[in-house]
Amino acid sequence: MLKIGLLTIGQSPRDDIVAVMRGYLSPEVEILQRGALDGLDLPAASRLRPEAGQPTLVTRMRDGTEVEVTHEKIGPLLQKGADALLQEGVGLVVLLCTGEFPPLRADRMVLYPGRLLHDLVAALATGARLGVVMPSPAQIPSAQERWAGFDAVVTAASPYLVPELSASEWQRAAEELRAAGVDLVYLACMGMDEEMKRAVQRVTGKPVVLASAVVARIVDELIGCRRSK
Repeated sequence: MLKIGLLTIGQSPRDDIVAVMRGYLSPEVEILQRGALDGLDLPAASRLRPEAGQPTLVTRMRDGTEVEVTHEKIGPLLQKGADALLQEGVGLVVLLCTGEFPPLRADRMVLYPGRLLHDLVAALATGARLGVVMPSPAQIPSAQERWAGFDAVVTAASPYLVPELSASEWQRAAEELRAAGVDLVYLACMGMDEEMKRAVQRVTGKPVVLASAVVARIVDELIGCRRSK
């Protein structure tokens, strides 16, 4: 049985992301998980928040609590998680974040979704108006900078809200994108799920790229496992 390692910038397990990815992976694949914040309580995780001028990453604790961290502060913790996964014999490590990160030290392949997804969406968005949904309003300026040169509209909707707030949050974001006349939407967070994708499709009537689904398809291609016909 092939083993892959999923490495989150928050706490593992991320069964919400696995629930999406499992739909595109062979049942033969064994999934192991580690997180940069594993073993930390909320006060300790809160000390990893970005300071002035540092980029923001949005993730969650095991109990679903949303937290903000930044690249510089979680880098060593991500390496620790990657080391643990490699020691357990995974053949591939998948970073569960669409942000840009320095390479991890590893003697096996590591999949970094950030650049992969950016280049894919950039190719699809050529000549089109692109809608991008980030998990936090604090990330909108950096996302606008990242998509400079494209006809892009950036908004935010958290994937980590309680259900009674989530529906209205996603309805608002989708209506904003519809009003802006987007042709394509990119849900730019691995924590966003199929329900959020359907909500945006329903309102905008446009194609929606879900990060976790695309990454799962790439993983399936890389590991070469195929379901029985």
